[in-house]
Amino acid sequence: MQKVMRIRTEEPYRKMWDTFVYFESEQTANRYLREQYERLNLPDPQRSAYHATPKLIFGIKQARQYYRAAESCDIMTKPLLLYYGMMSLARAFIASRNPDYPTTTSVLKHGLSTRKLKRESYCFIQDEIRVQKDGLFVVLHDMLGGSRFSDRQRVVMKDLLSVLPELMSSYERLYGPPSVCEIDQAECSNGRYWDLPRWILQSGQHTREEFLGMLNRMYPEQVLPDQGPVFSLAESDPPGRLHIHHTVPVTTHPLMIGDLSGRAYIRYPLTGDFLIPEISLHFMVMFVLGMLCRYETERWGEMILTFLSQDIYLINEFLNLSMRKFPNLILNQLFGEQYIFYNV
Repeated sequence: MQKVMRIRTEEPYRKMWDTFVYFESEQTANRYLREQYERLNLPDPQRSAYHATPKLIFGIKQARQYYRAAESCDIMTKPLLLYYGMMSLARAFIASRNPDYPTTTSVLKHGLSTRKLKRESYCFIQDEIRVQKDGLFVVLHDMLGGSRFSDRQRVVMKDLLSVLPELMSSYERLYGPPSVCEIDQAECSNGRYWDLPRWILQSGQHTREEFLGMLNRMYPEQVLPDQGPVFSLAESDPPGRLHIHHTVPVTTHPLMIGDLSGRAYIRYPLTGDFLIPEISLHFMVMFVLGMLCRYETERWGEMILTFLSQDIYLINEFLNLSMRKFPNLILNQLFGEQYIFYNV
């Protein structure tokens, strides 16, 4: 279970980046890497930390510059700057777990692809992205414990954006029910339960029993078989609500996702039990926006300046969210703690 660090500050975004300074000192960065490599039982952690320290330091320093530039630039170029900032943060995080990265030139590629020539009737929300056999994204995604993509598997933007809790209201206004909802955790006479809105079943086109089965299958810390499953259904639910009992305290689950304020949500996997970590999710969406910005300049300009596409509403929301949240998610991974920066 991750320790939660709640930090009150007048400027949450600035304070978040100030926290990264810990990794920008040679002394603290080297000590951090050595401790990480020792915990992972890597050979010769001291020597590995010495060689990987510049990767960690300069990856974060470069990311800071990209994000700073994205703050002051127009939406015309913002996706590209944010994507490059994500790449720098991703490399810094990878260095904290693998001192030898990159071992081959193949892992330096993006690891993602999308159509460079868009159709005349282009719709961003229906655009597809494909994960390649190797590349930066593949290394990052595997390190985060995401499900393995099959050859030629494509993912639609709509599916990725539907599970981000901060975009729920905007997504629903444009495209219908999202695939994520807030969890109210409560206690009753026979234990603990999650109180969920019943529409979450309609969103995933599941019955109560199917939804329950998915929660139990994907729970990473299953109790012993003779103790039964972790999750069970209540005998009856209040109108419009869904009560899911659990036999042990549940603070983490692969399908749980938090917003910037620390509230807990439950989401649907992509298809079946296919899971994309939130960091991977942000990375994939920003890649598509960056490619639009870089290679489809006229179409991108028409989308954001003529406002003919309703997608720009959600795109703008995503850019603002990801600029604030993606570095925070990487910071959480580096420290192994959940950092919540909130306004006084």
